[in-house]
Amino acid sequence: MSRRFDQRTLAVLASEVGAIPLLVVAYLSPDFIRPGHRWWVVAIAVYTVISIVVTVAVRPLNDAQFAILSFGGMVGIAASAGAISDDGAAHAVLILLAAIPALSAIESPPRTVVTFVLIAAGLACTVVATRAHSSTAMFVAGGAVILAILVPTYLVTTLRRSLSRALEAQAAISETDPLTGVLNRRGLATRWEQILRDTVESRLPIGFIEADIDYFKSVNDRYGHSVGDATLVAVSQALSEVVPPGTLVARTGGEEFVIVRSVANASELHRLCDDLRVHVAASTSVTVSIGAVSASVSIMVGRPPAVTRDMVDELFAIADRQLYIVKRDGRNSVSVTNTDLISGPIANVAPGRSASWPVADVDEPLDRCPE
Repeated sequence: MSRRFDQRTLAVLASEVGAIPLLVVAYLSPDFIRPGHRWWVVAIAVYTVISIVVTVAVRPLNDAQFAILSFGGMVGIAASAGAISDDGAAHAVLILLAAIPALSAIESPPRTVVTFVLIAAGLACTVVATRAHSSTAMFVAGGAVILAILVPTYLVTTLRRSLSRALEAQAAISETDPLTGVLNRRGLATRWEQILRDTVESRLPIGFIEADIDYFKSVNDRYGHSVGDATLVAVSQALSEVVPPGTLVARTGGEEFVIVRSVANASELHRLCDDLRVHVAASTSVTVSIGAVSASVSIMVGRPPAVTRDMVDELFAIADRQLYIVKRDGRNSVSVTNTDLISGPIANVAPGRSASWPVADVDEPLDRCPE
């Protein structure tokens, strides 16, 4: 697997490479460096070159590597400012201390960002205090440098948080049915692995329920799609009101809903299905037919992991057959059966019972059972 630069590592590398010309110019200008401080510039240049080599070699930088290189970089900036003979140029170089906390705000934890802000502010105030000719100059110069450190760090942190919230919101939208507010098939697939892990941990069967609204096409044809949409919303709310917390409720087809949770046995699953059927009939203008399967999962150690899509398709096929029985026999009823699922181990569960499951392909539409 090739190692790539992330944004933080690229920014560190750019700042390291950009410092080299400045150090060369400073070294070649004898009057620019305070007497006896030219070796500081040489030491800082050597450290910068080493940092460039390390950054390229270990990319991408982890938090610890970034912290070590960045701390050395801040010390180098402060030392450079202390070696410069001109006060104005020294204060301008100190502004570069703001780069490290801002870079850390791109990906580092908040504690690391705060630590770098405090270190940068401390180094800046130390250099300013050694060069200021009055308390007023020290206050003004120190305050200006501290503000220069705080403002970009705050902006990057705020932008990072806003981007994270936007990505979370986008992920929620992509996994939610826009009409009913319950999960769509993609949302069901992304949470399927967690259901499998919970099943293995608890050693309980998976309850897989497929509920289909009876005569839904007639509702659309007779009253229009707006009434049909309102019916879908009402049914999804009714289903969600009955199921216990932690249950997955998804709309996977036009008038088809899937409910997934762990159950004690087929009898418990049958009671849940009947509660769903009765509540929908009592709280909406339609009824539902329900086919369900109680599936015990057997984990075979040493076997390659099964594809999640295959397992879901198997459960859909079994639930479809049960749903077809209900539709054939008059609708507004429940049919439940049992099955066994056998697969390789699941990842990140208790020792001795773990492996991994690929994410399901969620782009294929599902319309298995006729109205």
